[in-house]
Amino acid sequence: MKQLIIGQCLLILTCIFYLFFWYLGYRPGTSVNRGQGITGFFLLMIVISGIAGITLSLKITELTKKTVFSQIYIIIGGIAAYIILMLITKYGFDRFVTTELFLIVGWTTLEASILNRLVGSGILAGTKLICMTLVIAFAFVISMLLYVAYYRMEDRNAFYAAMVPLITEGLSMGILVSMLVSIK
Repeated sequence: MKQLIIGQCLLILTCIFYLFFWYLGYRPGTSVNRGQGITGFFLLMIVISGIAGITLSLKITELTKKTVFSQIYIIIGGIAAYIILMLITKYGFDRFVTTELFLIVGWTTLEASILNRLVGSGILAGTKLICMTLVIAFAFVISMLLYVAYYRMEDRNAFYAAMVPLITEGLSMGILVSMLVSIK
C-alpha cells in the first residue's frame, strides 16, 4: 500500500512539474526551447517522476491478485477507448491528435486499474468507491472537453484551459491518497 501511495504522490508531483513546464514553455507570445534550461529541467523531472510514479502505482499487483474485472479487460478497454476517442476527436471534431489524448486515456486506465485492485482486495468499497469513481470520471470528462476545445479557443484562454486537466487529475490522485492514508 505504501508503494501505491508514493506512486500516486509522484504522479501528483508529475502534474505539478508539467504545470511549471507548460507555464514556462507555452505562454502565448513566448518562444522558448522547451528542451533546454529550466523548461528542459522540468521536462526531465516530468519523465523521471512520471515513470517512477507509474511503476510504483502498478506495484499494487503485489498487494493483491484479487480484482473485480480481469486487468486485461481494463487494458483492452483503455486501448479501445484511445482508438475510438482518437477517431472521434480527429474526424468528428476536426482536432488533430496530440500526446495529451494518450496521457488522458492512459491516466484514466491506470486509475481504473488501481480501483479495480483496491475494490477486489476489499480496501475500497461503498461511498469511497463511488466518490473515487465519480472524481476520476469527472477529471476524464473535463480533460476530454478541454482537449477537444483547445484549438478552438483564443490563445490566452487555451493556455490556461490546458492547465485544468493537470489540476483535476492531480486533485483526483490526492483524494485517492487521502482515502488510502485514512484506511491504514
